[in-house]
Amino acid sequence: MQMYLGEDGKKYYWRVVDVSNITDVETLEKKFDLTEEMSEYVLDSNERARVDYDGKNLFAVIHVPAFTQNDGHYETRSIKFFVNADSIFMFVTYDTNYIVPQIEKLIEVEEASSPMMLLFLCLFVISDSFLPILDKLNEERLHLNRRLRNNTNNQGIWDLSDLEVGLIYLGAATRQNVVAIRQMRITTAIKKCSNAEKEQLEDAYIEAKQASEMADMASSIVEQMSGMYNNLINIRLNETMRIMTVWSLLMTIPTIISGFFGMNVDLPFTTMKGGWILITLITAVLLWIMWKFIWKKLW
Repeated sequence: MQMYLGEDGKKYYWRVVDVSNITDVETLEKKFDLTEEMSEYVLDSNERARVDYDGKNLFAVIHVPAFTQNDGHYETRSIKFFVNADSIFMFVTYDTNYIVPQIEKLIEVEEASSPMMLLFLCLFVISDSFLPILDKLNEERLHLNRRLRNNTNNQGIWDLSDLEVGLIYLGAATRQNVVAIRQMRITTAIKKCSNAEKEQLEDAYIEAKQASEMADMASSIVEQMSGMYNNLINIRLNETMRIMTVWSLLMTIPTIISGFFGMNVDLPFTTMKGGWILITLITAVLLWIMWKFIWKKLW
């Protein structure tokens, strides 16, 4: 996709490139006149959020939530920007190109008078895209907490784990974005920007900080929830083991008494009429005495 933007006499073009199916550096170099180093950055899906400026061209890597969930949790992907005086390239993938219509919607009401202004608007939209997801995850956390209070089962614990992993990804991405935008604010490229452009960059920075703080707070709450339910599971396991121990000890008495009847020895009450009833009563009394003793020791 390519659009011409800006005021008369100061036109520039915004080009969105989907690199999902591009795997070699040479293609990027030939098609878009990028250096080998820049092309490698563009194709590196694990590139951390960062900013480079060589005096003429600005290259930025910013993280955005992935469009699809992976294994039940959210992940993030990187979008790369290549900006110079008369153009801005935006490199996306199938998992990040959903952000483009949101940017188009914003520039219908906000004037993107220069490549740098468009870049700052993009940063604002990307930072803002984290907020609905974090709100959704907070709602999921509340719902999950109610479920686990009523029934702490395996599925609930797995859902809590997925929620925690997703927040770890989002928290790390938002923190890196804040660092990258802070780094951008002190580059010499920003000194050449107009006051309106600097204000837009500041708005993007504030939005990125808000997303980072929300992600950190949500992650902290989920971490505490995870620890609480982990302790609860351990307590329940200990209770189960104690009950099993009591039953194991109690069952030894009938086993010992009944075992004597398989031996060729004279036993009391065996010749007495109704002796089996008396033996059963004695066994029950011994069980009760041991149960009371164990109860006092364990509880």
